[in-house]
Amino acid sequence: MTFLVELLKYIFLGVVQGVTEVLPISSSGHVALSQALLNIDADEGMLFFILVNLGSLIAIAYHFRRLIARLIVNTLRFVFKKSSRAESTDDFHYALKIVIATIPFGIFGVLLENPLNDFYSKYSMFVVAVGLLITSTFLYIVRLAPLKHVNQSISFKDALVIGLIQPFAMIPGLSRSGITTSTGLLRKVSMDTALTFSLMLYIPISIGAFFYKLVPWIFDPVSYDVGFDTTNLMMYLLYGVAFVFSILATRFSLKYIFKWFRQGKLIFFAVYTLILGLIALVAAVISY
Repeated sequence: MTFLVELLKYIFLGVVQGVTEVLPISSSGHVALSQALLNIDADEGMLFFILVNLGSLIAIAYHFRRLIARLIVNTLRFVFKKSSRAESTDDFHYALKIVIATIPFGIFGVLLENPLNDFYSKYSMFVVAVGLLITSTFLYIVRLAPLKHVNQSISFKDALVIGLIQPFAMIPGLSRSGITTSTGLLRKVSMDTALTFSLMLYIPISIGAFFYKLVPWIFDPVSYDVGFDTTNLMMYLLYGVAFVFSILATRFSLKYIFKWFRQGKLIFFAVYTLILGLIALVAAVISY
C-alpha cells in the first residue's frame, strides 16, 4: 500500500511538472499548494528537480525539433558560409533574439537565487499567492488581445522586453510562460508567435539550469546533496516514473495549448490562477 501511495505521488508530481511548465498556471505555485493542501512532500532534492525538468525539455525540444534544426543549420550557414547569408539571416536573427531574451534571466538567476530562496522560506505561501495573482492579472489584461492583423515576427526590441520581464518568473507562483507570452501580446505580437517564442526560451533556460545545478555536484559530490539514495532500488523506479510522466504531460499540454490560445481561452487560465492565488492567500493568512 505504501509503495502504491508513493507511486501515485511521483506520477502526480511528474504530471504537475509537465502540465504546468507549458500552461500559464505556474509549476512552482502548484508544487507549493500540493505541499500545503495535500500534504505532499514535493521537495525531492536537486536530482528530482533536474529530472522532471529534463522531461519537459525533451518534450518541448521534440515538439519544435524542425524549428530548432533549422535555426542551428541556418545559424551555422550564416556564420561560416557568407554566400548563404541572404537566406539564413532571419533564422540567425531569431536565434540571436533567443539569446538576448535569455541573458537577463541568467544574470538575475545567479544574483538573486539565494535572497529569493531565503525570503521564500519565510513567506512561502504569501509569495506564491502574490505570484499567482500577478499571473492572473497579466492573463486577464491580454485575454482580448487581437489574434489577427498583428506582428507575425519578434523584433529585437520585443525580445529584449520579454527578456527583461522573464526574471520575474523566478518568483514562485508567477508563470514564466504566462508573463512572457502576455508581454509578447502586449507588444502586438501574434498569439502563435509570442507563445512559440516563450516556449523556445524554456530550452536554453532549462539547459542552463541543468548545468548550473549539476556541474558543481559532479566536481564535488560530497558537498552537495542531490536528494537521491543510490542504494534504494525503489527510488530508481519512482524517479523514472516521474520522468516519463513529465514527458507525457508536457507533450499533452503542447498538443492543446496553441488551440486553446487561438480560441481565446486565456480568460479560463486567468480565472484558474485567480482562484489558486486566493486559496494560497487564505492558506498564508491561516499559517501566519
